[in-house]
Amino acid sequence: MNLNDRFTRGFLAGVLGGIVMSIFDFISFALGIVELLYLDWAAVLTYGYRPNTILETIVAQAGQLFFSGIMGIIFTYLITVVGSVNYLFKGCIYGLAIFFGSYAITLLFKVSPLIPVHVDTVLSNIVTVLVYGVVLAQSLHWLEKKAAVK
Repeated sequence: MNLNDRFTRGFLAGVLGGIVMSIFDFISFALGIVELLYLDWAAVLTYGYRPNTILETIVAQAGQLFFSGIMGIIFTYLITVVGSVNYLFKGCIYGLAIFFGSYAITLLFKVSPLIPVHVDTVLSNIVTVLVYGVVLAQSLHWLEKKAAVK
């Protein structure tokens, strides 16, 4: 895979952020903190319901990682406009913006399998999107440096 392509670097950084975010999400779910996993969101938006089978779960998780990759591409091009100074902070703000945007859309369109959510889920999601933003920004920074060396 050619890392000289900004689009590819953004997608990879987004998927890496999505993987780490999902790990934290699964831990929160196992501890009983969250009631909805990110893959549940992907499943509801894809199937109209939460996953019932292992195949539905795998496809939903892949969809969630794909969405994370797409968001990484957008961040990659956005960072060229706003600059890369304080890139970790910008990654955190970007992650929070995606979070609030996603919540707002589900409320506006009354996606009933995803609402309402309790405060413990919201707080956990805030932590995980901050993790996503940091991993996204740091991964992109690392991939940008690696591409510049070639």
